[in-house]
Amino acid sequence: MSNQINQKDADQDQQIALLVHRIEDSEKLSEELRDRVRKLERWVWGAGAVISAAITIIGLAMAADAKEVNYGGYDTAKQEELLQFQSSRD
Repeated sequence: MSNQINQKDADQDQQIALLVHRIEDSEKLSEELRDRVRKLERWVWGAGAVISAAITIIGLAMAADAKEVNYGGYDTAKQEELLQFQSSRD
C-alpha cells in the first residue's frame, strides 16, 4: 500500500514539474509577444507621425502656392459708372 502511495506522489510530483515548466514557457512566450506588440506600436506611431508631417507640409506648400480668389463678398463698396449708349429712338 505504501508503495502505491509513493508511486502516486512521484506521479503527482512529475505532473507538477511538467506544469511548472509549461507555465514558465508560457510566461516567456507572453513576454516575447508583449515585446513584439510594443515594437509594432512604435512603428505605427512613427509611421503616423511621418504621414501627419507630410500631409501638413504638403498642405502648407499648397496653401502658400494658392492664388487668392476674390468673389467680392467681403470687399468694400466700389463706385461703378454705368455707361449708357444712345439708342436710335432718341
